[in-house]
Amino acid sequence: MPCSRACLGRSALVLGWGLVLVVLMLAGCQALPSSPGVDPLQEYRPALRPGFELSPAQLSALLQYSITVQVDPSLRAFHGVEEVTLPVTGPAGWSDLYFRLYPNLSQFGGSMQVSGARVNGLTVNFGYDAESTAVHLTLPNPLPVGSTAQVWLSFAGEAPQRPPGYYTIFGASEEILTLTNFYPILAGRRDGAWALDIAHPQGDVGFHDAALYRVDVTAPADQVVAATGTMITQTLTPEGWLTTRYVQGPAREFTLVLSRRFQIEEATSYGVRVRSYFLPEHALAGHSALYRALTALQIYSDRFGPYPYSEMAVVEAPLTFHGMEFPGLSLIGTQVYDRYLSDLETLVAHEVAHHWWYNQVGNDQLTSPWLDEGLAEFSMYFYFLDLYGLPAAERLRRSRWEAPVQLAAEQGRDAPIGQAVDAYRGNYETIIYGKGALFFTRLRAEMGERAFQRLLRLYLERYRWRIATPADFQALAEEVAGRDLAPLFDEWVRGVG
Repeated sequence: MPCSRACLGRSALVLGWGLVLVVLMLAGCQALPSSPGVDPLQEYRPALRPGFELSPAQLSALLQYSITVQVDPSLRAFHGVEEVTLPVTGPAGWSDLYFRLYPNLSQFGGSMQVSGARVNGLTVNFGYDAESTAVHLTLPNPLPVGSTAQVWLSFAGEAPQRPPGYYTIFGASEEILTLTNFYPILAGRRDGAWALDIAHPQGDVGFHDAALYRVDVTAPADQVVAATGTMITQTLTPEGWLTTRYVQGPAREFTLVLSRRFQIEEATSYGVRVRSYFLPEHALAGHSALYRALTALQIYSDRFGPYPYSEMAVVEAPLTFHGMEFPGLSLIGTQVYDRYLSDLETLVAHEVAHHWWYNQVGNDQLTSPWLDEGLAEFSMYFYFLDLYGLPAAERLRRSRWEAPVQLAAEQGRDAPIGQAVDAYRGNYETIIYGKGALFFTRLRAEMGERAFQRLLRLYLERYRWRIATPADFQALAEEVAGRDLAPLFDEWVRGVG
């Protein structure tokens, strides 16, 4: 990725149906079962590939989101409730909680408010922080480490209307409604404190712990919905609203994209059903996007380790000529489906790589974006190498990474890759994507092919569903290489030495 007000009154139009959904959600929300012989992932199995398992430690660290949301595309409005099962981790208990409200970011241009909050069944006071991009829950008693809290929130919001050709990561444009990060998301934690950064528009909005998701989405029945996860039930109301339940997990977010005009093409590979959602006038590009996603799935699964889900989607969205990654779902800009069709393959290959580097292995995308963006970008080298051969992979390296980085250096815009997003001014993509990929190219040459491949597979195995740091990655690289790699990391990442 290069990267109003809530209509609470409108919510009353569907309040009765919403109350039914709330009751269903509260009745179904429960912590992961731990009884002998009970499969703790049973509810989520439809979204997972056969044989997928989690260790007890991984299971105990997962959040659970149970969400009901109703979406009215004609009003660009949504409202819902969520219950979050929250394991309290870290060196000390938590005296408060923060959930991010990303629609209130200036680059999103929407709005979202919380109208009620409860923790462990008790109503708690709340207020807004971080320029209203976070809601702060005040706890009557601290939550001790090792405990599990039940958090209930009600929320409502509205998405903006954008003109065609406007980068719309959240909102309606070109007959598509994109609702990314539409619900309150538990804030990430950094050095024992809540991460409440106001994200710079050129980067990602935040980082989040992996969670299991059960989401009931109610929308007009004529809407085609692309969503994170797997659909397991549908119920049609007499009023023509369709409620669909999705499950997914583990995953770092849940995303919705809706359009009456979406067409769908699908195919299966490696036991994964891959769907392509596109507007009818872009059918040929939609077919190409499907093929590219299938190919990337195969290559990255072979290279890094298995894809965890039973489904994957690539979705046309109003992101101009850019892309954006979400768990199990890659958004590709509408202009890439016609005006910039030659960029479709590289964009899909990059975004699909994020299903490994960002979703499975998380990192702080605000302070160390190179760790997922640089590695996802470098992963394309393997895509071109395995699909087209060495000459094509080397052309990618020279034209997409080396040439822009060399030009930036000649213009005095070079920088180390290990800085936070807001440290880059006009050279973010060149340094984080291009120079980041070149760092992994250099690391591969330093370690040798076999050791580097072992590093990536071990990185996935060891840090899957966790938040990895640059120090974690360097320590693992040195463990696999069997020697000190600090000079290389100092030069490329930290810009010292």
